[in-house]
Amino acid sequence: MPERLFLDTLAKLDRQFVLTKYKECTPKILVVTDGLSFNPADGFGLTQFVSTLATSTIHGMTPQVVTKVRTTGGFRFDDPTEGVLKSRYDVVFILGIYGAGTNPVSAAEKQAIGAFMQAGGGVFATGDHQDLGASMSADLPRVRNMRHWTSGTPHVSNTNRISTNVSGANEREDFDDQSDIIPQNLYPNFRTVAGNPAGVARPGMAHPLLQLAPLPGVTNPVIEVFPDHPHEGECFVPTNLSTTFLLGSANVDEWPAAPVGGRVSPEAVAYSMSHGSGFSSGPTGPKDALVPRAFVAICAYDGQRANVGRVVTDATWHHFVNINLDGTGSGLLGLQSAPGVDGPALTRIRQYYRNIATWLMPKNTRRCLRFPHFLQELRHYPLFEEVVVPHVPIGPDPGPDPLPLVQLGKAVVDSLLLREPAFVAETVLEDALQDAVGERAAAQLSGTPARFGNLTPRELAFGALGAITNSVLATLETIKDPQEVSPHKTFDGPALEHARKSTRRLIDWQRAELRALDQLLENLPND
Repeated sequence: MPERLFLDTLAKLDRQFVLTKYKECTPKILVVTDGLSFNPADGFGLTQFVSTLATSTIHGMTPQVVTKVRTTGGFRFDDPTEGVLKSRYDVVFILGIYGAGTNPVSAAEKQAIGAFMQAGGGVFATGDHQDLGASMSADLPRVRNMRHWTSGTPHVSNTNRISTNVSGANEREDFDDQSDIIPQNLYPNFRTVAGNPAGVARPGMAHPLLQLAPLPGVTNPVIEVFPDHPHEGECFVPTNLSTTFLLGSANVDEWPAAPVGGRVSPEAVAYSMSHGSGFSSGPTGPKDALVPRAFVAICAYDGQRANVGRVVTDATWHHFVNINLDGTGSGLLGLQSAPGVDGPALTRIRQYYRNIATWLMPKNTRRCLRFPHFLQELRHYPLFEEVVVPHVPIGPDPGPDPLPLVQLGKAVVDSLLLREPAFVAETVLEDALQDAVGERAAAQLSGTPARFGNLTPRELAFGALGAITNSVLATLETIKDPQEVSPHKTFDGPALEHARKSTRRLIDWQRAELRALDQLLENLPND
C-alpha cells in the first residue's frame, strides 16, 4: 500500500471515529461495596482504585465504570433495572466489609451472579481479616472456594493474624506502617498455566495479573510490590474440583472441564509473607508477635478455558483503599512520593488494577474490541513501517508462499509488546488461532510445543494473526467513506475467513513438506 494512501485511509478512521463506531464494545465495569465508600476524603474510600479503572485503556478503549453501595434497601445484584446481567456489565468488582449474617446476599442475588459467571462475566471479590466481606461473597459460586470467608480465617490480633506491614525508619512495627511509602514484597508464582501456557517455549512468566509493559532494558517486568497491612485475609486454591452450585433448578459444575485437559483449577497467582513483632497502638487494639509464614495473596480462575467467566480473589481490600495508597486519614502520604504524585510502587499497583479488569474481560467483549484495537495499533511504530510496504500482497490470496503471513503476525505481536503487558499480545494471538482452527484444535496445538515440519504451533498462530491483519489492510484500501464502516461486518467476516483459508494453506504446506521428507527417508539405503 502506498504510504500516502495508507496515511489518508487511517486519517479518515481516526481514533475517536473508530471508538464511536464501536461504542457498543465499550467495556462496562461495576464496582460494588457495602461498608466501604467512594468518598475521596475517607481512608476506607475506593476513589484511588476507581479512578485508576476509569482512566485505563482496555483493549484500546476506556471503560465505563459504575459504582454502587449495597445496603439494606439499596443496590441488589438481582435488581431488574441496574443489577448484574451479562448484557449490562462485563466485569463486577465486589469489595465487602460486612461480616456473615449482616445483610447477606439473597438466593435470587446468588442466582444472578451465577448466571453472569456462566455467561462469561468476570468477577473479582475480596474482604479482610476474619469474616469481613462474607456478607456479599461467602456464598457466591467459585468465589466461596477461592478465599477464606468464614472458616479458617486469619484473626485480627492474635498469633493467627496475617501481617504484611514493613517497618519504617523506627525499625519496629506500627499500625501506621500501612500508610507509609514502604510497600510489602509480593512473590509472584512463575508456574501458573495462565502465565506460561504449555507450548510457549520461553522462561516462566508471571500470571497476567502481575505483568507490566516492557521497561528500558527489561523485557518482562513483574509487579512484586503490594500495599501492606497488619491484619489481612487469605486466599486459597480449592482441592475439590467436583463441587456444584445451584443455577435455576439445576446443579452446575463449579469447575467445568476445558475442551482439552480436564477440569480447570484456580491458581495461586502470588504469595505474601506474614511476619512481624507485636505492638500495642492502633485502632484495632494490641497485636501479637508472629511466626513468619507464606500465604496466598491472589488467586485466579481462568474460566474462559472452560467457556465460563474468569474469577479473581484478593487477600484484602486494604490493597485497594485510600489509606493504604495515598495515606488518607493517617497523616502520611501512603505510596506517594509527594501529594498527588505516585511513587514507583503505586505506579505498579495501579497496573495490577488495570490487569484485573483486562484479564477478567469476557471473551466476546475482547473480540468485539479487536478491530478498533487493530486500527489504532496500525498507527504505531514499528508496525506502521511493516505494513506500509507489506511483505505480502494485500488481499484474500496471499500468494503461493504463506510464510510472510507468519512474519506479519509476529510484527503485530512485537508492536503490542512495546506498549502492553505480554498477556495482552498473547491473548490477541490465541484468539486468532482459535478463530482459524477452532477452540479445541487451538487448545491441542497449544499443548504441542514441538516443531512439526518447518512451523511450531506458535508460528501457525502468527500466520493466523498475519492473515487477519492482511485482510484488515485489504479492507482499508476499499473504504472511500468512513460512514461505510459497519462494526462486525466491514472487517470481521473477511478477516476471519482469510484467517481460516490461510491457516489451512500453511497446514497443507507443512503436510507437503513432511510427505517429501518421508519420501526421502523411505528412499534412503538400509545399510
